[in-house]
Amino acid sequence: MFKRISNRIIISFMILIATLVAVLLLLIIDEIRDYHHSILKREMAEKISFIELEIRNQPQRYLAGTADLREKRIRELSAIINLRITLVDFNGKVIADSEYENIDGMDNHRYRVEIKDAINRGTGESIRYSSTLRTDMLYMAKKFDAEIIRLAKPLREVDENIALLRGYILMAGGIALALSLLIVILVTRRITRPINETVRFARDFSNGEFSRRISNYSDDEIGTLQKALNRLADTVVEKINSLLFEQNKLEITIESIHDGIAVVGRDKTILIANRAFKSLLGIESEVVGKLFFEAIRNRSLNSRIEQTHGTNIAMSFEETFLSGRHCDVFINPIAGDENPGGILIVLHDTTEKKKVEQMKTDLVSNMSHELKTPIAILKGYLETMEPHLADPVMSKELLQKALANVDRQSSLINDILKLNRIETSREFTTEYIDVREIIGTSIDILGPKAQKKNVAITFNTDGQNARIAGNRFLAEEIFFNIIDNAINYNVEGGSITVDMEKSGGGVTVAIVDTGIGIPEESLDRVFERFYRVDKSRSRATGGTGLGLSIVKHAAEILGWSINVTSSSSGTKFIIGI
Repeated sequence: MFKRISNRIIISFMILIATLVAVLLLLIIDEIRDYHHSILKREMAEKISFIELEIRNQPQRYLAGTADLREKRIRELSAIINLRITLVDFNGKVIADSEYENIDGMDNHRYRVEIKDAINRGTGESIRYSSTLRTDMLYMAKKFDAEIIRLAKPLREVDENIALLRGYILMAGGIALALSLLIVILVTRRITRPINETVRFARDFSNGEFSRRISNYSDDEIGTLQKALNRLADTVVEKINSLLFEQNKLEITIESIHDGIAVVGRDKTILIANRAFKSLLGIESEVVGKLFFEAIRNRSLNSRIEQTHGTNIAMSFEETFLSGRHCDVFINPIAGDENPGGILIVLHDTTEKKKVEQMKTDLVSNMSHELKTPIAILKGYLETMEPHLADPVMSKELLQKALANVDRQSSLINDILKLNRIETSREFTTEYIDVREIIGTSIDILGPKAQKKNVAITFNTDGQNARIAGNRFLAEEIFFNIIDNAINYNVEGGSITVDMEKSGGGVTVAIVDTGIGIPEESLDRVFERFYRVDKSRSRATGGTGLGLSIVKHAAEILGWSINVTSSSSGTKFIIGI
C-alpha cells in the first residue's frame, strides 16, 4: 500500500489534515471553555456585588429575623439572579442556602477552596464536580463584613454548548477531511499520472518495445524528465540499430567466408559458428550455445581446443575430418583481462589444394609416361630398322610403325595444347553456331575411322537448324571427342546413335554407343586427365586419355551440362545446351 507514491501522498495529507483538525478542535474547545468561564465569572462577580449591595441596603431583610425568614429572602434573591446563593460565616458554618432548607445538616465549608480563599484574600473561586447534579459547578465567594457570600453556577450549559460546538467542529472537520481527500486524490493523480506514464514507458522499453515513447508531457520538471527519456530512447534505438546493422554485416561477412570460423566462450560454449565450419566438420544441427566437445566430434581438435583454453597459447596444425575434408587448423586465444576471453578457431580448407597437388603429381607422372612411351617405341623401331636398311620390306614395315607412334605422340601433344588453351584462356568469342551442322561435320570427319572399324553412326534430328550462342571451337571439341571415344571403345560391327531434340529455348543431344561400357566405380573419374578404364585397349585404339577432360572443361566454359550413364552393353552421354 505504501509502495505507491499516490497512496503515500494521500495518507500523509490525510494524517496532516486530521492532526490539524484535532489540534484545532482542542485549541478552540479550550479557548471557548475559558471564554465561557471568564464570562460566567464576570457575571457572577457582578451578581455578588449586587447581592452585597442589596444586603447592605437591607440588612434587616436578609440577616435579621428567623432562619426560615432568611432562607425565604435568600431564595427570592436567588430566583432574581438565577444562581444558588450560600451565606457562610468565617468559621465555615452555613448561615443560609437558597437550595437547602436543612442548613444544619450541611457540611462545614471552612475548607472549601473558594471559602478559604475568600477568608484569606477577600475573594475566591473554584470548579468542582457535583455528584448530586452530575456536572461541574463554578463557585465564587466574597467576604462581606462577618459573612461570606458564595454563588454557585452549574456548568452543564457550558458543557452542552461546548459539546454542540465540538460536534459542529467535528462535522466541519469531517467535511473538510472529505473535501481535502477528494482534492488530494485529484491533485495526486494529476501529479502521479505523468510519473506512472514514465514508469510504464521505462517498463515497456526495457521489455523490448523500442517504438514506445511518452506523449502529452507537461511543462514542468516531470515533463522535462520525460523529454529527456524520449531523447535517450531515440539515442538507444539508434545505437541498437547501428549495432544490429554492424552485427548483421559481421554475420553476413562471417557466413560468406569459405573458411570455417567459430568462437568458443570462456564457459566453453560455442558463441559463433559459420556455415563453412559446420560443413567442414559434417555438423547438420545448430551448435551455438552448446559445449564445444558436444558439438565437435573430433578428439584431436577437441583436445587442442582444451589445451589452448587452459594455457592461452595459440597453435596451428593440419587435420583430416570424418567428412573427408583436409584443413589447416588455427586456434588462437582471444585477449582478456587475465584469462582468455574466448578462443577463435579457423579451419582453412585445403582439400582442393591437396587434390590439385595430387593431380599435378599424377599429371606430370602420366605426361612423362605418355610422352616417353612413343619415343621409346619409335627409338626401338629405328634401331631395329638400321641394320635392315637393305631389306625394303622390313624397313617399310618398321618405318610405318615408327610413323604411327609419331602420329600418336603428335595427337597427345595436340590434346595437351588444346586442354591447356581451354584451361588458360580467359574468354572465348561468343558467336552463333549451328549445333546440327557441327555434329554433322564431326560425324563426317570420323566417318572413315568408323567404317574402318565397321561401326555405324546414325544422326537423328528434326531437320531444324539449332542456332544458339556459343563458341564453335569448344562445341566441336565436345562432340568430336565424345563420338571419337564412342568409336574407340565400341565393338566390331557396333553402332552409335546421335539424337538431337529442340525443346523450348534449349537443345538436348544424346550420344549412345554399343561399346564395352564404363564400370560404375569409374563413372566419376572418366573426365580426369589420362584416366582410362582399360589402359591396354586405350593403347590399342590410340587414345590419349585427355578427350573427356577436354569435353568437361569446354562444357563448363559454355555453361552446358553433361551426364553419363553406362552399362555392359554401352554408354550414353546427354549434353544439355
